[in-house]
Amino acid sequence: MLRLLICCLSLALVSCTTPLKKRNLLVIGDSNGAGQGWVYELQKLRAGGPMVNTSLSGNTLGFTYEAGGLSTNTLENLTSYLRKGYAEMGSIDEVLIALGTNDCKVEFADRHTEIATNLTEVVDRTLAFFSERGQDQPRIVLLTPPPLNDQDVVAQFRGATACVEGVAAEVRSLAASRGYCLVDLHAKPGKKVLEYSKDGIHFSREGYELIARAVVNSCY
Repeated sequence: MLRLLICCLSLALVSCTTPLKKRNLLVIGDSNGAGQGWVYELQKLRAGGPMVNTSLSGNTLGFTYEAGGLSTNTLENLTSYLRKGYAEMGSIDEVLIALGTNDCKVEFADRHTEIATNLTEVVDRTLAFFSERGQDQPRIVLLTPPPLNDQDVVAQFRGATACVEGVAAEVRSLAASRGYCLVDLHAKPGKKVLEYSKDGIHFSREGYELIARAVVNSCY
């Protein structure tokens, strides 16, 4: 217990004293984090800095598409993400996990009860990667999936509003129980972000900037 307390205090001290632009960040996300999404806007807010962004369109926490391979299943690719972060940055200070929207697709409707378990496993495997190598564990930052409106989405996301809200609740619970930093996009920016979405899933530059600011304001 004492070692855990010392570790938590050390992580808190590092997060308070190291400027955001100098921290080595690894991002694991989906299409909202890829390309010129919220991660791109976050980089602008922190004026650059070391980062490896593994966000990928269609990425899930732990589901594999019937018509696709394993490339968008985070549990299957997590070790390669972490190795990539080390190869490119030399160390990883923080891991930001922003997934859950794609897990709520109609294709996975009969497996939604597995999402919470997959979320926990992604985090546990991430921490195990470092502990098994005798390395300092990174700070974990969890993002809820953004709000979603059933009436504005394409067919593959029909009925996903309740699922996404459920995923957000699981993310909040995990963050609270373990002391991880939480970016609750359902609370801030909340549904306001949907004003900057044409398909109910992805956002304009203004929407992604709102998400990036929520990350900074919540955890930095």
